[in-house]
Parts: sequence; structure tokens; C-alpha cells
Amino acid sequence: MPKLNRILWSLAILFIVITTVIFSFVIILVGAATLSLYGLYRHYFPKKKFPKHHNSRSQVYTFGEIIDVKSEVVHDTIDVKKLR
Repeated sequence: MPKLNRILWSLAILFIVITTVIFSFVIILVGAATLSLYGLYRHYFPKKKFPKHHNSRSQVYTFGEIIDVKSEVVHDTIDVKKLR
């Protein structure tokens, strides 16, 4: 009888370990599928960005300065470089 008891406990522990491994694997697969579907959704349906101020011409950068150069200055600089 002790041998049968030991075999049953071994089978129960083995069943618990296998169930835990399969459950973990399924959780990882579901997470990967969810992230993939979310990435596809963001790719095909991007968020529309509306400017806060419609007449604002400056760009906001995450790092560094905000540089606002008027187009006339840029064209004047290009014309000067062409003449040289």
C-alpha cells in the first residue's frame, strides 16, 4: 500500500507541474497574440493628431530646443549659397 500511495503522489505532483507549465505557455502565447493584434490595429488605424493651435507654425521637440525659422530666411540662405 505505501508503494501505491507513493506512486499516486508522484503522479499528482507530475500532473501539477505539467499543468503549470502548460498554463504558463498558454499565457505567454495569449499575451503575444494580444500584443500582435494591438500592433496591427495601431498600424492600420493610426491615431489622428490634431494641432492645439491651428495658426501655430513652431514644432515641439521632445528633447532640445524649439526652433522656429521663417521660410523667407531659409530661401534667402539657399539663394546666397547658389550664387557662391
